[in-house]
Amino acid sequence: MQTHQLLEHPLFEETRIDQVLEPFGFEVHTEILDLPCPHEDPVGFEAFEKTPSAYLDGLEFDILQGFTEIARFDTEDSEIVLVAVRAKTAFAQLLLCADSSFAGPSSNTSRSYIDVYKERMRQLSTEGFSRERDDGYRDGDIAIAACCYAEMAACQSLDRKFAEASYGPGHEHWPWDKNWWKPSDPRRNLVKAGALILAEIERLDRADTKLSGGEIPVGASDVGGAA
Repeated sequence: MQTHQLLEHPLFEETRIDQVLEPFGFEVHTEILDLPCPHEDPVGFEAFEKTPSAYLDGLEFDILQGFTEIARFDTEDSEIVLVAVRAKTAFAQLLLCADSSFAGPSSNTSRSYIDVYKERMRQLSTEGFSRERDDGYRDGDIAIAACCYAEMAACQSLDRKFAEASYGPGHEHWPWDKNWWKPSDPRRNLVKAGALILAEIERLDRADTKLSGGEIPVGASDVGGAA
């Protein structure tokens, strides 16, 4: 069992897992067992002493539908902790997918989530965009840009002439400089559209928070940017 990279954060050393993850939009299910005792369970004790990871992997853990197991570990208090989570928000889903081991074909999570997340991070890290820049788009530009890529994907599915084209309905309504219009295959266009939709949702959330005089919600600063 591979532990999700989220649990490598030092915060988990001093704080209960559910107290850390629940504010991010996770429902957390844990099962706590006692380590095998040499007097009561000599076979189990010997197996754990010989290969702890193999012993932990062999334990049964009834995971509820919709949950994903993210960790199995032993503690200094002679306990074994089994952890599974269910993402209740889009941000929690992205956090879960941030570890590619939990976004592959064999996981409960579709790789489409991680692809959208990676595109969002690419736009932020290589395109030079930021949430501050996003906040300047108040006329629906980010949402329009997302529609352009989604519309291009639809046109490519309906008409083969758009398969390799850089023009189309999306090109006509593109809100920014045409140099930023970079259509690709239908799936890639939808990934770009999804990332832009996330950026616009976060922009709206930040705008609402500023109007109400509150703080920026957890995760709002992690998704933002355009094109």
